[in-house]
Amino acid sequence: MKSGNWTILASLCLMVAATAACAADSAAPPAAPAAGAADAPGKTAGPAAPTFEEVMKDPNRKVGFIRKTLKLDDGTEPIYQVWVPLDYAAGKKWPVILFLHGKGESGTDGEKILVQGLPKEIKKRDGKFEFIVVIPQSASGAAMTVPSKDAPKTAEKGPAGSAAPPRPRGGWVGADEEFAIKALQATQRDYATDPDRVYLTGLSMGGFGTWRLAANHPTLFAALVPICGGGDPSKAATFAHIPTWVWHGDADKTVPPDLSRKMVEALKAAGAKEVKYTELPGVGHNSWDQAYASDELWTWLLAHRRTAK
Repeated sequence: MKSGNWTILASLCLMVAATAACAADSAAPPAAPAAGAADAPGKTAGPAAPTFEEVMKDPNRKVGFIRKTLKLDDGTEPIYQVWVPLDYAAGKKWPVILFLHGKGESGTDGEKILVQGLPKEIKKRDGKFEFIVVIPQSASGAAMTVPSKDAPKTAEKGPAGSAAPPRPRGGWVGADEEFAIKALQATQRDYATDPDRVYLTGLSMGGFGTWRLAANHPTLFAALVPICGGGDPSKAATFAHIPTWVWHGDADKTVPPDLSRKMVEALKAAGAKEVKYTELPGVGHNSWDQAYASDELWTWLLAHRRTAK
């Protein structure tokens, strides 16, 4: 064969091979993106989740602090708030905290209850708080009066006949106690909650309320966190089965820390299996900021489930 023919034949072969290669490439599936391609420039990211601040600006929000009312048997409709976690979904059962505020947040406005204690801590955490929180407002606590330093003092008698500092009056008794329990029950109906992970905490007047509600509802709560309050040591046996973590400042001049110490001693004497007591050195009445800022506290709560009495 002449050299010219060999040249033509070779060219034809190269053309056929190139055509086959192109056909193979077009039929092959697209290659998987290289690692890190998701972050490549120009890729459109999904919408960012709204921040706590943005959520609270939405008047139609379903999460965050939700203002509610509840009609009581006496015809009144007191206000309470419910903290609903920002990532709330009904597909799981959420732990619940009943929070009892102090005297300074008492009233009927429904807003002061978000200023101190646990609601304040939730705000500091930018809403990163994975509990549903029930926040009722005490109306009777607003009528509490503090006797002047010149008024005669009548000491109450403790169980052993020894004098004890007078306890705060009003707040989380009677209609207030009924309201707190009913607000909790309403929240349990409205949201997906775990009945075996219901916790009770309160500060100052609410610390007294925590001891009182635990004694009156000993099968309801999985754990207690009374802060700078006091209770009736003679009733400790009623709720000694409930794990309790007590907080108080050792420099508290408003509610003497001895009131918490006596309750801790009474629980231990009643056979309580788990009682923690944190007395904060140099801290006055506001021991709740340190208590609620403790990540250990919330981990401790979640480790407990309701047990039979």
